[in-house]
Amino acid sequence: MGVKPYKPGEHPAGFVGFRVTVAYGDNYHQRYFSTVAAESQTDDDPYFRYQRLSAEKQDVEWQLESLRYQYQRFVTQNHPTTKPERGVGVHCITASFFLDRRKTWQAGFTVSRDQNEKGRRKPSKRFTFCTRPFSQVWRDVVYFWADEHGIESSDRDRVLASPPDPEQFKRLRRRMNEHDGYEIPVEALSAVFAEQRAEIARKRSLQKAKEMKLAAGALNPPDDHIQAEMAAWFEREKGMLAESEN
Repeated sequence: MGVKPYKPGEHPAGFVGFRVTVAYGDNYHQRYFSTVAAESQTDDDPYFRYQRLSAEKQDVEWQLESLRYQYQRFVTQNHPTTKPERGVGVHCITASFFLDRRKTWQAGFTVSRDQNEKGRRKPSKRFTFCTRPFSQVWRDVVYFWADEHGIESSDRDRVLASPPDPEQFKRLRRRMNEHDGYEIPVEALSAVFAEQRAEIARKRSLQKAKEMKLAAGALNPPDDHIQAEMAAWFEREKGMLAESEN
């Protein structure tokens, strides 16, 4: 990886100059910059210096491509080591269950953090549904993740608009109990679906209110406008009847 210089006699095939190599994903780039035509193999020679700078420029360009590739993987894929039913489609956010201070199982999300100034990874941050609805927790998670890892606003908003299905926590609980040896009670799912239950109740309430309003309207007398039209029609009919009798 990077730029490797070869002085005369160092390369088995006799190459003299600089070799640039970069590998990321399934990509492997390699390019040679020969300095054999230079009068001296030092920066005092213009051609040697030009080839060295060209090699370094190529290395920077490929390194930028590598960083962009790694970034795209970070914001569009689970980490390769993510366990089943935990991933949400990006690196460093996972669904989980964990025990709180009262030894009660809580569902939530875990955000892995970057390293501190000493090169040590900072403790992960947990977000639960104890006091906040699912949508608000997801928003807090995504914004914290984006700030922590320097995520572009367009990718942050895209991830925010694609929250995981709460049903994933059902599958995760089953997985952890059946395959990992945990005993997470079904009650731990209650907070996950609290917002969903509230929305269902709200829609039912609106539908019931609509039905009651329609029923009340059928029993109520006509409003003033309708009554006025009915009175005018009655007067016209009465006048026509009087004329026919005369």
